[in-house]
Amino acid sequence: MAHIDAVITGIGVVAPSGIGKENFWQALKEGKDCATQITSFDTSKFSVNRAAEIQNFSIQEHLGPVKGLRNIDRTTQILLVAAKQAIDESGIIINDSNTDSIAVSTGTTFSHLWSIIEFDTEVLRDGLEFSNPALFPSTVLNAASSQISIRFNIQGFNATISTGYTSGLDALKYAIDAIESGRAETVFSTGVDALTSSLFFGFHHLGYMAGLGSVPVSCPFDKRRNGPLLGEAAVAFCVEDEKKAKARGANIIARICSVTPYFDAFRMGKVHPQGEGIEKSIRSALDSAGIGPSEIDYISSCANSSQSLDSIEVKVLKNVFGQQLKNIPVSSIKSMLGETFSAASVLQIASCVGAMKKGFVPPTINYQEADPQCDIDCVPNVSRKKTVKRALVISSGPGGYNSAAVLENYVG
Repeated sequence: MAHIDAVITGIGVVAPSGIGKENFWQALKEGKDCATQITSFDTSKFSVNRAAEIQNFSIQEHLGPVKGLRNIDRTTQILLVAAKQAIDESGIIINDSNTDSIAVSTGTTFSHLWSIIEFDTEVLRDGLEFSNPALFPSTVLNAASSQISIRFNIQGFNATISTGYTSGLDALKYAIDAIESGRAETVFSTGVDALTSSLFFGFHHLGYMAGLGSVPVSCPFDKRRNGPLLGEAAVAFCVEDEKKAKARGANIIARICSVTPYFDAFRMGKVHPQGEGIEKSIRSALDSAGIGPSEIDYISSCANSSQSLDSIEVKVLKNVFGQQLKNIPVSSIKSMLGETFSAASVLQIASCVGAMKKGFVPPTINYQEADPQCDIDCVPNVSRKKTVKRALVISSGPGGYNSAAVLENYVG
């Protein structure tokens, strides 16, 4: 497998804080709290009714009055818009001469839940012969990713990666490996999960949600934290080999120095109490990038306001960075955007690109009470001016999935 220098030449973002990367970056800089009253489904019977929703979204506004959009679910809609932004910014014109060398890699976990429940509800209520057949194709996990290829005539491979919280980063790793192995020249790597009633009700019943006997706010690293607020987002990147991107005159945005997953196989629904997998993925990411801890200017944390994950991550960072950690800002954009699951890690990637291009570090908002177990520079409440050359992204979730990535600002 030939080594490549992977770069990003296009970014698409559909998030609660805004649509398009510039709006997304500006909201991060302002420390915008995106938690609002849930409007897309009824939460009146529940004690929690807030989440980070994408407001006033219309797919026709971004894709036009084209056919075939009526029966696709919300997850697919926001993903298509993010993909179009990445395609447009990349400058790649997809046609018969290059379509076979272009591919899609998507990280998602809950994207098919709404369609499954809607289809099954109709079958149980009205009978199979009276159910809407248009719902059935979207009940499979790869439906959202497939629609990107269908909509934009991409005829290379189309892969769906489902590893929970780390899905977006794992899809990015898959994309880079595919380019290195010659399976594709360009991969649109995406991550998406949408907020649906089924997802909300499931996490509510599990008791894994801010507001259940606690403050209904996302406050990573804060002593008051007691679970995440939910969110939704779609992110897409155009990933290419640096040499080929330069040869076609592309505007290169950032270099992906490394993406390193590590599965610690601890147990379902739990994070390893010592953060074994998190630590190994971080150390591997630094080694693969060929840099030391002192060369990281900013750390985008996975902390989502849960008691265990936030403190475990801090413990790991102290192990890896030692005394140097005091000089490195570590913030969590989930304080603003909530827990967006498969989109979370690629939202972090997009935020780090913004930090490098705009010269600021996103804040951890809603920070009020210091926790001795999380005694780091979490950039409390207000963004900070800073030159960021390299950033570390951390992603981890229950069940043993961990992944980390190192990004570098690209200066032509």
